[in-house]
Amino acid sequence: MRRAWDRLTGALRGLPAGVRLGRRGFGLVAGPDPRGAAAFIGLVVLLSALPVVQVWLSKLVVDELTPGAGSSPRVALALAAGYALTLLVPAALDPVRRSLSIRLEDRAVGAVDRHLMEAGRRLEDLVRIERPAFQDELRTVQDSIWQAPRLLMWMDNALGNSLTLVGLLGLLGGLHPVLPLALIAAGIPQLFADQKAAWLAYEAMTRRSRAAREMDYCARIATEPDAAKEVRVFGLGGFFLARFEERFSFALSEVTSARLRHLRISSALGGIQALAAAGGFWYVAARAGAGALTLGDIALYLNAVAQALGVSSRIRISYAMAFESLLHIRGIFNLLDNAKARVAQPEDGRELPAPATLRSGVELREVSFTYPEGDERALDGVSFALRAGEVTALVGANGVGKSTLVKLLTRMYDPDEGEILLDGRPLREYELSGLRRAIAVVYQDFARFALSLRENIAVGADEPGRAETRVERVAGWAGADEVAGKLGQGYDTQLTRRFEGGVEVSGGEWQKVALARGFVRDAALVILDEPTSALDADAEHRLFERFRKLMRGRTALIISHRFSTVRMADRIVVLEGGRVLEQGTHAELTRRGGRYAELFEMQAGRYR
Repeated sequence: MRRAWDRLTGALRGLPAGVRLGRRGFGLVAGPDPRGAAAFIGLVVLLSALPVVQVWLSKLVVDELTPGAGSSPRVALALAAGYALTLLVPAALDPVRRSLSIRLEDRAVGAVDRHLMEAGRRLEDLVRIERPAFQDELRTVQDSIWQAPRLLMWMDNALGNSLTLVGLLGLLGGLHPVLPLALIAAGIPQLFADQKAAWLAYEAMTRRSRAAREMDYCARIATEPDAAKEVRVFGLGGFFLARFEERFSFALSEVTSARLRHLRISSALGGIQALAAAGGFWYVAARAGAGALTLGDIALYLNAVAQALGVSSRIRISYAMAFESLLHIRGIFNLLDNAKARVAQPEDGRELPAPATLRSGVELREVSFTYPEGDERALDGVSFALRAGEVTALVGANGVGKSTLVKLLTRMYDPDEGEILLDGRPLREYELSGLRRAIAVVYQDFARFALSLRENIAVGADEPGRAETRVERVAGWAGADEVAGKLGQGYDTQLTRRFEGGVEVSGGEWQKVALARGFVRDAALVILDEPTSALDADAEHRLFERFRKLMRGRTALIISHRFSTVRMADRIVVLEGGRVLEQGTHAELTRRGGRYAELFEMQAGRYR
């Protein structure tokens, strides 16, 4: 009893928050079509009233047809016609209600997707995106998307059945005021049990988000073209199938356990409701046996008890499903509400515009950084400068912090210690989107967009829609014009086999496209992360023949393992263990005989 009371008081305390969440959730699914939503609610209210009217009319029809009751054939016929209408109207209007529901659900799906895409746009850095916990949260939200439009259906069922039940209980109150109270009291424990089951199901889904992501990966890896060759050559189909089965068993065991617990409780509580209904039938029979009820009254109350029992069951299911939908929608709102930049933002009105051309360049002062869930510093007290108008090369073994520096320069993260200055002002003082428009980056793990060749290049521009005049020019600089010349539709060929008519190109050809994407932006700072790793020697030579012309008036940072690329830089910075080990020109560093000279000699020796 104590636990039941605690649950009741806890539910009452959480009611205001639940109402607010329900209102917001309804706004999410009804907002795209408010008129349609209003018409839908009106139909729900009308259709929910008809069963009550139907039960009342059944009493009147029976009373009118009872011999010796002073019945009138004309009145009986009119009442019978009214009763028939309570059957015909739902048959006519229910298809309209379903059509409106489907229309609202379709629009709600689009609205939720738009909200999530907008949230993705607001996540302007990688502080949350690269964390596994966020990926688990995102997986939960992706599983929850389908629940948002279904909220409308469950609210429809819950609201309509609740109105019907209120009417039926009102009729039963005329027989005895305790009868409706007894039926309500018998259903409350079951309602709480279903709510608890919905909560446990949602919690189980949240806990198995990682398992679900791994299952999804195993399911996709067997058919995705990127890994298709290695999966088949190494015979990995069975390996990933076994891994899928293991994760699936883990996820299923939790859900099955929760369902079995709820089944046992639900069966016991269902028996209480059945006893309450049986008590209602007995009371009607007792009153009829005492001669206190007419035949119409008997028909009315027996019908009302039977329908109230059925409606109570539907309400219980509807409220439990609506509650589960709200839990999922709460997860969606949590993601939407927390979708914002985590890097520091300048105060409104005090943002600095990014310069079109750097005057003094970029300076890193004692910059240290550790990833949010990392144990060791990726960068430790790094200091060096990217001088305006110069090309600086960054070299070092894998994992020494080169790519982390790119993330800090583009403000995907902020340093933990130290600061980065752009033309003498802290990077965080510049307006974020404007700063990024002033930077062009060609990443080592560049994106391969499922777009046409022209679009794959144009998206790198400040304003992609106005890049038409530059696309083919920069494609020539990067060698992507050669790629276009091999394609059936030239620059308008779609670079993917995901869609009909598309083609796939080689890794080296993709790198040329990525280079053109970086060059199409009229950027003050250009960052190239392993820009020629997939290019052959001839393509690399031709690219860097034009590189100085491309970089005229710009400041550039090149990250590369190829010393044929590195040696043409004005200045070279060597990273080791997250620290700057040495810096200078190629000639200075080779004469010094340090780490750079050692790395250069190792690579040059291969060609002797």
